[in-house]
Amino acid sequence: MLPRLRRAIRLRQIVAGIFGLALGLLGNILASYLFEARSWLVYLISAVCVVSLVLLVLLDVRGPRRVELSLRPVRTIRSEAEKRSIAHSGLIALVSLYRPMKDNHVPSQKPEDWKAAAERLDYEFLDLLHSNLAPLIEAITMHASKLKHCWLITTKSTDPRFLGSGVYVPALIAYLQQVQGLCCEFHYGPEFELPLDDDAEVFTRTLDRTRKALAEAKEQGLTEEEVIGDFTGGVRGMTLGMILSRLDGDSDIQMIGSHYAADGMPVPPLFPVVFSFEPVLQEQ
Repeated sequence: MLPRLRRAIRLRQIVAGIFGLALGLLGNILASYLFEARSWLVYLISAVCVVSLVLLVLLDVRGPRRVELSLRPVRTIRSEAEKRSIAHSGLIALVSLYRPMKDNHVPSQKPEDWKAAAERLDYEFLDLLHSNLAPLIEAITMHASKLKHCWLITTKSTDPRFLGSGVYVPALIAYLQQVQGLCCEFHYGPEFELPLDDDAEVFTRTLDRTRKALAEAKEQGLTEEEVIGDFTGGVRGMTLGMILSRLDGDSDIQMIGSHYAADGMPVPPLFPVVFSFEPVLQEQ
C-alpha cells in the first residue's frame, strides 16, 4: 500500500494541487479586492498561479520517459497450507485442446473416440490426470477452499473437421465436481469461446473474453483482487492476452510449473507459481 501511495503522489499531482490552491486563493482575494485594495497580494498569488500552470503544462508535454514493471516477489505454492492462503474466490483460466500425455491409460488414441467420451462425460476414459489438462485441474483445485466462480476460456477450430477445447469442458467439470468435490459455479460457452485462426486475432479475442469475465465477476460481487487469471493453457496469443489483461496491479496471475525430465518432457509434481506486478510510469 505505501509504495503504491508514494508512486501516486508524484510531482505532477503536487504541482496540480498547488495550482488549484493558488487558483482558489486568487478567487477569494479578487473577491475581497473590491472592498479592500491590496494589489501586491493579488500580484503574488497571480504569479504563483501562472508559474504552477506553466509547470503543469510542461510536465504534461514532456510526459513519461518510460514504463517500468514493478514486480513483487514471485510465490511458488507447494504445500496445502500455501494453497489455502493464496486461494481466490474467482478464477479465469485458458483451456487447451485435450491431448493424452505419456503413460496415459486412454483406451484409444483416436480423436473421434476422445470426442465421444467427452460427450458422454466419461472422464475416466480420458484419464484427465495423464493429459495436458492436468495443469488446468491443478490450477482450479488449488483454489478449492474459496473458489466460487470459475470462467473457462475455450477454443473453437475454424475448420469443422477439427475440434476445439470447448468439447472437453463438460467432462472436465464433471470430473472436478464428482471426483475433486468442487462446488463452484463454472462459466463457459460460446461467449467465452474464441476461434483459432491467427495469433493477432487470438490475442485480441482473449483480451475481450477475459474482460468480459471480469465484468461478470463484478456483477457476481467479486472485486478484481478476488479474481486470479491462469495463463498455463492455450496457445501463445491467448497467453499474452491473459497476461496483458491483468496489468492494473490489483489482479494476480498464475501458471502451473513443472519439473522436467532429461528429454524436456514435464514430470510431476506440478506446482502453482503466482505473479503480482503492475506498470509504473517514470517521469523524465
